[in-house]
Amino acid sequence: MTEEVRQAVLEVAAGTEAIRLPQTASGRPGDDQRLAQAAVVTKGGSGRVFQWIIPFLLAGVVALGLTLYYKYEQSVNQEVTALQQQAKKEALAGRYSEAVQLLERAEEQRPRFAALTRDRELAAKAALLKHQLDGASAQLKAKKLDAGEKALKQIADMIGKRQEPLFAPLQKSLAADQVMLTVLRIKGQLDKLTTVDALADKLDTVRGLSGQEAAAVKAQIINKIAGISYSSAEEKLRKKDFAGALEAVDNGLSYAADNPKLTSYRKQISEAKREFEEAEAKRIQLAQQKAAEEELNNRTAAVDVSGVTAVLDDYGDLTISGTVTNTATRPIYSVSVYLHVYSSSSGAYIGDAYANVSPFRLEPGESGSFSTSYYGVYEQAEVSVDNASWYLE
Repeated sequence: MTEEVRQAVLEVAAGTEAIRLPQTASGRPGDDQRLAQAAVVTKGGSGRVFQWIIPFLLAGVVALGLTLYYKYEQSVNQEVTALQQQAKKEALAGRYSEAVQLLERAEEQRPRFAALTRDRELAAKAALLKHQLDGASAQLKAKKLDAGEKALKQIADMIGKRQEPLFAPLQKSLAADQVMLTVLRIKGQLDKLTTVDALADKLDTVRGLSGQEAAAVKAQIINKIAGISYSSAEEKLRKKDFAGALEAVDNGLSYAADNPKLTSYRKQISEAKREFEEAEAKRIQLAQQKAAEEELNNRTAAVDVSGVTAVLDDYGDLTISGTVTNTATRPIYSVSVYLHVYSSSSGAYIGDAYANVSPFRLEPGESGSFSTSYYGVYEQAEVSVDNASWYLE
Protein backbone atom coordinates (compact mmCIF):
# COMPACT_ATOMS: atom_id res chain seq x y z
CA MET A 1 0.00 0.00 0.00
CA THR A 2 1.42 3.39 -1.04
CA GLU A 3 1.75 6.39 1.23
CA GLU A 4 -0.99 8.25 -0.66
CA VAL A 5 -3.46 5.41 -0.26
CA ARG A 6 -2.66 5.06 3.43
CA GLN A 7 -3.22 8.84 3.90
CA ALA A 8 -6.57 8.65 2.16
CA VAL A 9 -7.65 5.75 4.35
CA LEU A 10 -6.73 7.78 7.45
CA GLU A 11 -8.75 10.70 6.14
CA VAL A 12 -11.75 8.47 5.57
CA ALA A 13 -11.37 7.08 9.06
CA ALA A 14 -11.16 10.61 10.48
CA GLY A 15 -14.28 11.60 8.58
CA THR A 16 -16.19 8.64 9.89
CA GLU A 17 -15.19 9.47 13.47
CA ALA A 18 -16.34 13.09 13.05
CA ILE A 19 -19.73 11.91 11.83
CA ARG A 20 -20.17 9.87 14.98
CA LEU A 21 -19.27 12.75 17.39
CA PRO A 22 -22.66 14.63 17.34
CA GLN A 23 -24.38 11.51 18.69
CA THR A 24 -22.08 11.47 21.74
CA ALA A 25 -21.51 15.23 22.30
CA SER A 26 -22.23 16.78 25.73
CA GLY A 27 -24.34 19.58 24.19
CA ARG A 28 -22.14 22.48 25.22
CA PRO A 29 -23.06 25.88 23.75
CA GLY A 30 -21.52 26.48 20.35
CA ASP A 31 -20.44 22.85 19.82
CA ASP A 32 -23.32 21.97 17.52
CA GLN A 33 -22.47 24.76 15.17
CA ARG A 34 -18.79 23.87 15.09
CA LEU A 35 -19.57 20.21 14.61
CA ALA A 36 -21.96 20.89 11.81
CA GLN A 37 -19.38 22.97 10.04
CA ALA A 38 -16.75 20.30 10.58
CA ALA A 39 -19.13 17.66 9.31
CA VAL A 40 -19.80 19.60 6.18
CA VAL A 41 -16.09 20.05 5.55
CA THR A 42 -15.28 16.37 6.28
CA LYS A 43 -18.15 15.06 4.22
CA GLY A 44 -16.99 16.93 1.20
CA GLY A 45 -13.37 15.73 1.60
CA SER A 46 -14.27 12.08 2.19
CA GLY A 47 -16.50 12.02 -0.85
CA ARG A 48 -13.63 13.17 -2.99
CA VAL A 49 -11.37 10.51 -1.43
CA PHE A 50 -13.87 7.67 -2.01
CA GLN A 51 -14.37 8.76 -5.59
CA TRP A 52 -10.63 8.32 -6.16
CA ILE A 53 -9.72 5.20 -4.08
CA ILE A 54 -12.59 2.80 -4.73
CA PRO A 55 -11.75 2.25 -8.44
CA PHE A 56 -8.14 1.92 -7.50
CA LEU A 57 -8.93 -0.75 -4.91
CA LEU A 58 -11.17 -2.62 -7.34
CA ALA A 59 -8.43 -2.54 -9.97
CA GLY A 60 -5.97 -3.86 -7.43
CA VAL A 61 -8.27 -6.72 -6.45
CA VAL A 62 -8.87 -7.63 -10.09
CA ALA A 63 -5.15 -7.42 -10.84
CA LEU A 64 -4.36 -9.59 -7.83
CA GLY A 65 -6.95 -12.11 -8.92
CA LEU A 66 -5.59 -12.16 -12.46
CA THR A 67 -2.06 -12.53 -11.16
CA LEU A 68 -3.01 -15.47 -8.96
CA TYR A 69 -4.93 -17.10 -11.82
CA TYR A 70 -2.04 -16.58 -14.20
CA LYS A 71 0.40 -18.12 -11.74
CA TYR A 72 -1.93 -21.08 -11.20
CA GLU A 73 -2.30 -21.66 -14.94
CA GLN A 74 1.42 -21.28 -15.41
CA SER A 75 2.03 -23.85 -12.68
CA VAL A 76 -0.39 -26.27 -14.36
CA ASN A 77 1.32 -25.74 -17.71
CA GLN A 78 4.71 -26.43 -16.15
CA GLU A 79 3.44 -29.62 -14.56
CA VAL A 80 1.86 -30.76 -17.83
CA THR A 81 5.05 -29.96 -19.74
CA ALA A 82 7.12 -31.88 -17.21
CA LEU A 83 4.81 -34.90 -17.52
CA GLN A 84 4.97 -34.70 -21.31
CA GLN A 85 8.77 -34.51 -21.31
CA GLN A 86 9.06 -37.43 -18.90
CA ALA A 87 6.63 -39.41 -21.05
CA LYS A 88 8.83 -38.66 -24.06
CA LYS A 89 11.90 -40.02 -22.26
CA GLU A 90 10.04 -43.16 -21.26
CA ALA A 91 8.76 -43.71 -24.80
CA LEU A 92 12.19 -43.20 -26.36
CA ALA A 93 13.54 -45.76 -23.89
CA GLY A 94 10.88 -48.25 -24.99
CA ARG A 95 8.84 -48.02 -21.75
CA TYR A 96 5.58 -47.26 -23.52
CA SER A 97 3.16 -48.25 -20.75
CA GLU A 98 4.82 -45.80 -18.36
CA ALA A 99 4.65 -43.12 -21.06
CA VAL A 100 0.91 -43.71 -21.51
CA GLN A 101 0.30 -43.35 -17.77
CA LEU A 102 2.20 -40.07 -17.64
CA LEU A 103 0.33 -38.68 -20.64
CA GLU A 104 -3.02 -39.66 -19.09
CA ARG A 105 -2.09 -37.69 -15.97
CA ALA A 106 -1.19 -34.73 -18.17
CA GLU A 107 -4.51 -34.99 -20.02
CA GLU A 108 -6.37 -34.79 -16.71
CA GLN A 109 -4.80 -31.35 -16.29
CA ARG A 110 -5.26 -30.26 -19.92
CA PRO A 111 -8.05 -32.44 -21.39
CA ARG A 112 -8.38 -30.34 -24.54
CA PHE A 113 -4.68 -30.26 -25.40
CA ALA A 114 -4.52 -32.01 -28.81
CA ALA A 115 -0.77 -32.64 -28.65
CA LEU A 116 -1.22 -34.69 -25.46
CA THR A 117 -3.95 -36.76 -27.06
CA ARG A 118 -1.83 -37.42 -30.13
CA ASP A 119 1.22 -38.41 -28.03
CA ARG A 120 -0.89 -40.71 -25.85
CA GLU A 121 -2.40 -42.46 -28.87
CA LEU A 122 1.06 -43.03 -30.41
CA ALA A 123 2.45 -44.30 -27.12
CA ALA A 124 -0.52 -46.64 -26.68
CA LYS A 125 -0.03 -48.01 -30.21
CA ALA A 126 3.68 -48.52 -29.53
CA ALA A 127 2.84 -50.30 -26.25
CA LEU A 128 0.53 -52.68 -28.13
CA LEU A 129 3.20 -53.39 -30.75
CA LYS A 130 5.77 -54.01 -28.03
CA HIS A 131 3.43 -56.55 -26.45
CA GLN A 132 3.08 -58.29 -29.81
CA LEU A 133 6.83 -58.19 -30.37
CA ASP A 134 7.46 -59.70 -26.93
CA GLY A 135 5.08 -62.50 -27.88
CA ALA A 136 6.95 -63.12 -31.14
CA SER A 137 10.26 -63.23 -29.23
CA ALA A 138 8.81 -65.79 -26.85
CA GLN A 139 7.76 -67.95 -29.81
CA LEU A 140 11.29 -67.84 -31.22
CA LYS A 141 12.78 -68.85 -27.88
CA ALA A 142 10.31 -71.73 -27.74
CA LYS A 143 11.58 -72.82 -31.21
CA LYS A 144 8.20 -72.05 -32.81
CA LEU A 145 9.95 -70.49 -35.76
CA ASP A 146 7.11 -70.46 -38.29
CA ALA A 147 4.69 -68.75 -35.91
CA GLY A 148 7.38 -66.33 -34.76
CA GLU A 149 8.33 -65.47 -38.33
CA LYS A 150 4.69 -64.76 -39.23
CA ALA A 151 4.28 -62.46 -36.20
CA LEU A 152 7.51 -60.61 -36.99
CA LYS A 153 6.40 -60.04 -40.57
CA GLN A 154 3.12 -58.52 -39.41
CA ILE A 155 4.91 -56.24 -36.95
CA ALA A 156 7.46 -55.24 -39.59
CA ASP A 157 4.64 -54.24 -41.94
CA MET A 158 3.28 -51.91 -39.23
CA ILE A 159 6.48 -50.26 -37.97
CA GLY A 160 9.00 -50.83 -40.70
CA LYS A 161 8.51 -47.37 -42.25
CA ARG A 162 7.46 -45.38 -39.19
CA GLN A 163 9.57 -42.25 -38.78
CA GLU A 164 8.48 -41.22 -35.27
CA PRO A 165 11.39 -41.41 -32.82
CA LEU A 166 9.42 -43.40 -30.22
CA PHE A 167 9.24 -46.35 -32.66
CA ALA A 168 13.05 -46.56 -32.86
CA PRO A 169 13.36 -48.97 -29.86
CA LEU A 170 10.73 -51.22 -31.42
CA GLN A 171 12.51 -51.20 -34.76
CA LYS A 172 15.76 -52.08 -33.01
CA SER A 173 14.11 -54.95 -31.13
CA LEU A 174 12.44 -56.11 -34.35
CA ALA A 175 15.80 -56.18 -36.14
CA ALA A 176 17.32 -58.19 -33.26
CA ASP A 177 14.46 -60.71 -33.41
CA GLN A 178 14.82 -61.03 -37.18
CA VAL A 179 18.51 -61.79 -36.67
CA MET A 180 17.59 -64.36 -34.03
CA LEU A 181 15.13 -65.98 -36.45
CA THR A 182 17.79 -66.27 -39.15
CA VAL A 183 20.32 -67.63 -36.68
CA LEU A 184 17.91 -70.22 -35.27
CA ARG A 185 17.00 -71.45 -38.74
CA ILE A 186 20.66 -71.81 -39.69
CA LYS A 187 21.48 -73.58 -36.43
CA GLY A 188 18.70 -76.05 -37.16
CA GLN A 189 20.29 -76.85 -40.53
CA LEU A 190 23.93 -77.16 -39.44
CA ASP A 191 23.76 -80.85 -38.50
CA LYS A 192 22.64 -81.68 -42.04
CA LEU A 193 25.47 -79.76 -43.74
CA THR A 194 28.55 -81.91 -44.37
CA THR A 195 30.51 -79.99 -47.01
CA VAL A 196 32.62 -76.86 -46.81
CA ASP A 197 30.74 -75.25 -49.71
CA ALA A 198 27.35 -75.73 -48.06
CA LEU A 199 28.62 -74.34 -44.77
CA ALA A 200 30.28 -71.44 -46.57
CA ASP A 201 26.92 -70.43 -48.03
CA LYS A 202 25.43 -70.26 -44.52
CA LEU A 203 28.46 -68.34 -43.32
CA ASP A 204 27.85 -65.73 -46.01
CA THR A 205 24.29 -65.40 -44.73
CA VAL A 206 25.34 -64.61 -41.15
CA ARG A 207 28.34 -62.41 -41.97
CA GLY A 208 26.17 -59.29 -42.20
CA LEU A 209 24.26 -60.05 -38.99
CA SER A 210 25.14 -58.54 -35.63
CA GLY A 211 24.57 -59.60 -32.06
CA GLN A 212 25.76 -62.37 -29.77
CA GLU A 213 23.55 -65.05 -31.35
CA ALA A 214 24.90 -64.29 -34.83
CA ALA A 215 28.50 -64.27 -33.56
CA ALA A 216 27.96 -67.61 -31.84
CA VAL A 217 26.52 -69.36 -34.90
CA LYS A 218 29.24 -67.82 -37.08
CA ALA A 219 31.89 -69.34 -34.79
CA GLN A 220 30.01 -72.66 -34.88
CA ILE A 221 30.00 -72.71 -38.69
CA ILE A 222 33.70 -71.81 -38.87
CA ASN A 223 34.59 -74.56 -36.40
CA LYS A 224 32.62 -77.09 -38.41
CA ILE A 225 34.34 -75.98 -41.62
CA ALA A 226 37.68 -76.43 -39.88
CA GLY A 227 36.70 -79.92 -38.70
CA ILE A 228 35.56 -81.05 -42.16
CA SER A 229 38.70 -79.60 -43.76
CA TYR A 230 40.89 -81.40 -41.23
CA SER A 231 39.17 -84.76 -41.82
CA SER A 232 39.43 -84.37 -45.59
CA ALA A 233 43.12 -83.48 -45.38
CA GLU A 234 43.76 -86.42 -43.05
CA GLU A 235 42.17 -88.86 -45.49
CA LYS A 236 44.17 -87.48 -48.42
CA LEU A 237 47.39 -87.60 -46.41
CA ARG A 238 46.89 -91.30 -45.72
CA LYS A 239 46.81 -91.80 -49.50
CA LYS A 240 49.99 -89.75 -49.88
CA ASP A 241 47.99 -87.11 -51.78
CA PHE A 242 49.97 -84.23 -50.33
CA ALA A 243 48.71 -81.65 -52.81
CA GLY A 244 45.10 -82.59 -52.07
CA ALA A 245 45.72 -82.54 -48.31
CA LEU A 246 47.29 -79.08 -48.47
CA GLU A 247 44.42 -77.85 -50.63
CA ALA A 248 41.87 -79.12 -48.10
CA VAL A 249 43.69 -77.45 -45.20
CA ASP A 250 44.12 -74.17 -47.09
CA ASN A 251 40.43 -74.20 -47.96
CA GLY A 252 39.59 -74.49 -44.27
CA LEU A 253 42.10 -71.80 -43.33
CA SER A 254 40.49 -69.41 -45.79
CA TYR A 255 37.47 -69.41 -43.45
CA ALA A 256 39.24 -70.12 -40.15
CA ALA A 257 42.57 -68.36 -40.55
CA ASP A 258 43.42 -68.52 -36.85
CA ASN A 259 42.42 -72.15 -36.27
CA PRO A 260 45.39 -73.68 -34.41
CA LYS A 261 44.51 -77.26 -35.35
CA LEU A 262 44.52 -76.54 -39.08
CA THR A 263 47.64 -74.37 -38.85
CA SER A 264 49.52 -77.12 -37.01
CA TYR A 265 48.28 -79.82 -39.39
CA ARG A 266 49.41 -77.84 -42.40
CA LYS A 267 52.95 -77.83 -41.02
CA GLN A 268 52.66 -81.57 -40.42
CA ILE A 269 51.53 -82.19 -44.01
CA SER A 270 54.34 -80.03 -45.39
CA GLU A 271 56.89 -81.95 -43.31
CA ALA A 272 55.46 -85.31 -44.40
CA LYS A 273 55.54 -84.13 -48.02
CA ARG A 274 59.18 -83.12 -47.70
CA GLU A 275 60.15 -86.45 -46.10
CA PHE A 276 58.23 -88.39 -48.73
CA GLU A 277 59.84 -86.50 -51.57
CA GLU A 278 63.28 -87.07 -50.09
CA ALA A 279 62.54 -90.78 -49.65
CA GLU A 280 61.10 -90.97 -53.13
CA ALA A 281 64.17 -89.29 -54.58
CA LYS A 282 66.35 -91.80 -52.75
CA ARG A 283 64.15 -94.66 -53.90
CA ILE A 284 64.34 -93.47 -57.48
CA GLN A 285 68.08 -93.15 -57.19
CA LEU A 286 68.34 -96.66 -55.79
CA ALA A 287 65.95 -97.94 -58.43
CA GLN A 288 68.00 -96.32 -61.13
CA GLN A 289 71.15 -97.79 -59.65
CA LYS A 290 69.53 -101.19 -59.38
CA ALA A 291 68.23 -100.89 -62.91
CA ALA A 292 71.72 -100.06 -64.11
CA GLU A 293 73.08 -103.04 -62.22
CA GLU A 294 70.38 -105.26 -63.61
CA GLU A 295 71.06 -103.96 -67.08
CA LEU A 296 74.74 -104.69 -66.63
CA ASN A 297 73.92 -108.14 -65.29
CA ASN A 298 71.49 -108.73 -68.11
CA ARG A 299 74.12 -107.88 -70.60
CA THR A 300 77.14 -109.49 -68.95
CA ALA A 301 75.93 -112.21 -66.63
CA ALA A 302 72.45 -113.11 -67.76
CA VAL A 303 73.08 -116.86 -67.81
CA ASP A 304 74.27 -119.39 -65.32
CA VAL A 305 75.94 -122.50 -66.83
CA SER A 306 75.89 -125.57 -64.63
CA GLY A 307 76.08 -129.36 -64.77
CA VAL A 308 78.68 -129.44 -67.56
CA THR A 309 79.80 -133.02 -68.28
CA ALA A 310 82.13 -134.61 -70.90
CA VAL A 311 81.56 -138.33 -71.72
CA LEU A 312 84.13 -140.25 -73.86
CA ASP A 313 82.50 -142.89 -76.08
CA ASP A 314 84.00 -146.02 -77.58
CA TYR A 315 85.09 -144.20 -80.69
CA GLY A 316 87.23 -141.67 -78.79
CA ASP A 317 84.76 -138.82 -79.14
CA LEU A 318 83.48 -136.54 -76.34
CA THR A 319 79.83 -135.75 -75.76
CA ILE A 320 79.60 -132.44 -73.87
CA SER A 321 76.32 -131.33 -72.20
CA GLY A 322 75.09 -128.94 -69.56
CA THR A 323 72.35 -126.65 -68.30
CA VAL A 324 71.88 -122.89 -68.81
CA THR A 325 69.57 -120.79 -66.56
CA ASN A 326 68.37 -117.28 -67.37
CA THR A 327 69.40 -115.09 -64.39
CA ALA A 328 68.47 -111.84 -66.12
CA THR A 329 65.38 -109.77 -65.33
CA ARG A 330 64.27 -109.89 -68.94
CA PRO A 331 63.75 -112.74 -71.38
CA ILE A 332 66.76 -113.81 -73.45
CA TYR A 333 67.01 -115.75 -76.67
CA SER A 334 69.56 -117.32 -79.03
CA VAL A 335 71.80 -118.41 -76.18
CA SER A 336 75.16 -119.99 -77.09
CA VAL A 337 77.92 -121.50 -74.92
CA TYR A 338 81.71 -121.55 -75.75
CA LEU A 339 83.77 -124.30 -74.11
CA HIS A 340 87.45 -125.19 -73.59
CA VAL A 341 88.51 -128.86 -73.58
CA TYR A 342 91.55 -130.05 -71.50
CA SER A 343 93.22 -133.39 -71.01
CA SER A 344 92.25 -134.96 -67.70
CA SER A 345 95.64 -136.62 -67.26
CA SER A 346 98.03 -133.89 -68.34
CA GLY A 347 95.78 -130.85 -68.26
CA ALA A 348 96.92 -129.94 -71.71
CA TYR A 349 94.65 -127.82 -73.82
CA ILE A 350 92.93 -129.92 -76.43
CA GLY A 351 90.55 -127.48 -78.16
CA ASP A 352 87.33 -125.48 -78.13
CA ALA A 353 83.71 -126.50 -78.48
CA TYR A 354 80.54 -124.55 -79.25
CA ALA A 355 76.88 -125.34 -78.38
CA ASN A 356 73.46 -123.73 -78.77
CA VAL A 357 70.96 -123.77 -75.91
CA SER A 358 67.49 -125.16 -76.27
CA PRO A 359 64.83 -123.82 -76.06
CA PHE A 360 65.61 -120.80 -78.21
CA ARG A 361 63.98 -118.34 -75.75
CA LEU A 362 64.26 -118.36 -71.98
CA GLU A 363 62.11 -116.38 -69.54
CA PRO A 364 63.76 -114.98 -66.39
CA GLY A 365 64.56 -117.95 -64.14
CA GLU A 366 63.86 -120.48 -66.87
CA SER A 367 66.51 -123.15 -67.72
CA GLY A 368 67.56 -124.70 -71.00
CA SER A 369 70.11 -127.35 -72.02
CA PHE A 370 72.86 -127.76 -74.56
CA SER A 371 74.73 -130.73 -76.01
CA THR A 372 77.61 -130.97 -78.50
CA SER A 373 80.38 -133.36 -79.54
CA TYR A 374 84.12 -133.02 -79.79
CA TYR A 375 85.69 -135.68 -82.00
CA GLY A 376 89.02 -137.55 -81.89
CA VAL A 377 90.04 -137.01 -78.30
CA TYR A 378 90.72 -140.66 -77.36
CA GLU A 379 91.22 -139.86 -73.70
CA GLN A 380 89.33 -138.59 -70.72
CA ALA A 381 88.88 -134.84 -70.81
CA GLU A 382 87.54 -131.93 -68.76
CA VAL A 383 85.50 -129.05 -70.09
CA SER A 384 85.27 -125.47 -68.81
CA VAL A 385 82.94 -122.69 -69.92
CA ASP A 386 84.85 -119.99 -71.67
CA ASN A 387 82.00 -117.67 -72.58
CA ALA A 388 78.29 -117.41 -73.33
CA SER A 389 76.30 -115.16 -75.62
CA TRP A 390 72.60 -114.19 -75.75
CA TYR A 391 70.20 -111.49 -76.84
CA LEU A 392 67.92 -109.47 -74.57
CA GLU A 393 64.34 -108.77 -75.39
